[in-house]
Amino acid sequence: MKKTMFAGAVALALAATAAIAPLTVSAADGSATGTTTAEFSVVAGGGSTTPGGDNGTGTNADLWLVKAPDMHFSDGKVADIISGTDLTYVDGTVTNKTNDPAENADGALQVTDNRGTGAGWKLSANINQPTNGTTQLTGALDLVLKDVTSPNTATNAPVAASLTTDGNDVLVWNAAVGQGQGNNTASVDAATKFHIDANPSVTNGLYDATVTWTLAGTPDAN
Repeated sequence: MKKTMFAGAVALALAATAAIAPLTVSAADGSATGTTTAEFSVVAGGGSTTPGGDNGTGTNADLWLVKAPDMHFSDGKVADIISGTDLTYVDGTVTNKTNDPAENADGALQVTDNRGTGAGWKLSANINQPTNGTTQLTGALDLVLKDVTSPNTATNAPVAASLTTDGNDVLVWNAAVGQGQGNNTASVDAATKFHIDANPSVTNGLYDATVTWTLAGTPDAN
């Protein structure tokens, strides 16, 4: 009976020693090594604290169209519009603003993707007919962008887009899968122009057209 109790005490003592000293000591140099874990999670979010909006559906709170430009063009003369003309881009100062949070007078375009999914995205735009009272004109806004920056240098650059006044969406910027995270910025280039089709019934006055920008949470597959 005593022998059994003694053996049990020895086993408990060895177990206790192992519990408080789990590291293996090398007899050669007296050193000891062990491993532990340093752990953290990466979550979606960050970047701008005042986003201009999401992708229009309310489902991508961390994918934002932060900035979209107003565009002011040169004056069109009645004689020129009667036969059709091109108006040159001047700046982003307009009289009738839409008051969208993304709207700006700096010619700036910015898409921010902090979802952390690498899913990519696409930005498209359309424009309706320039209108002054009951008079409407037709044509095409040829959008050219410059000063393109992206944290991921592999991100596709914006394309030169021709937005016709029929209101159909045109691809402006496409970030493929694995591209487009962070703040992606560009600005309107002076080469941007607004072609106005010939209209012998044009009337003088201020014409406004609305550009609608749509940011989708997946890229164009083409």
